[in-house]
Amino acid sequence: MISVALWSVACLLALAPVGIVLSARPRGSFVLYGACLVLTATLCITALLHLLDPAHPVLRATLPVGLPWLGAHFRLDALSAFFLVVINLGGAAASLFALGSGRHEESPGRVLPFYPAYLAGMNVVVLANDAFSFLVAWEFMSLTSWALVVSHHRDAENIRAGYVYLLMASFGTLALLLAFGALASGPGYDFDAIRAAHPTAALSSLVVILVLLGTGSKAGLVPLHAWLPLAHPAAPSHVSGLMSGV
Repeated sequence: MISVALWSVACLLALAPVGIVLSARPRGSFVLYGACLVLTATLCITALLHLLDPAHPVLRATLPVGLPWLGAHFRLDALSAFFLVVINLGGAAASLFALGSGRHEESPGRVLPFYPAYLAGMNVVVLANDAFSFLVAWEFMSLTSWALVVSHHRDAENIRAGYVYLLMASFGTLALLLAFGALASGPGYDFDAIRAAHPTAALSSLVVILVLLGTGSKAGLVPLHAWLPLAHPAAPSHVSGLMSGV
């Protein structure tokens, strides 16, 4: 099942450059959003089947990308399967809505390439099983969603919203980088090794604070929510629904 999930994510990534070409075609948005609908539905069903498996197997995969001595580690377990269902159920709903609304997009060339890339980034965040892959996916998710927020760039308020969003996203990434650096100083970057380690109470407290700051800024937790009411309305309607719901 993890192979199906990774191949679906790879197809979403491949759709990003295809979106540049499709943005100039009359029915390009329909084709791209239709492909996103199929891929997110596939990911959702795959994760749901894994979640409903009574054995709840833990599936792992390693790809020869990323850090040369580490590679990219991925893991599918009950927790990641649950969030894959959440992400791709929202992604499928947004893609279905965009089949119609995408025809009225003012600047499809600024939306179509980044939409499947954003979906892929969210999925990799959930599947990543090492700190490097997680942070790369996290930043990729932030940058692609920023590009969607500022897609209507002629509106000065949207540019301001994008600036605040990017600033908070960068702050969150820095906090997570420090948290993983503290955890990985002994066991290494692999999450399996980090899980097996037993940090001191002081280090655990520091990591909890850093992770709350890093993920809280992305989730819009008070008082790190300043970007949220600016960025979500600025994005195209289906993207706004996806960001708000997921």
